Amino acid sequence: MITNQEYLELTTRISKLCRMIVMSKADKLEFKLSCKIELLEEQLEAMEKYALILETRAIIEEIELMEEEL
Repeated sequence: MITNQEYLELTTRISKLCRMIVMSKADKLEFKLSCKIELLEEQLEAMEKYALILETRAIIEEIELMEEEL
């Protein structure tokens, strides 16, 4: 069963990773990445696909998912 906690944690992590990638490309990170940006972009893509799967399952299972609070 999908939980709102699982979905919120995932969307929060997606937002943070996306921000880190953008900041890295703008050379604004306060630290040096220990892996290539391409690997982080692949991770982001996989996480976004997983979120889409959860959203699809939620529709099928009639579960209302809460969006990330900004």
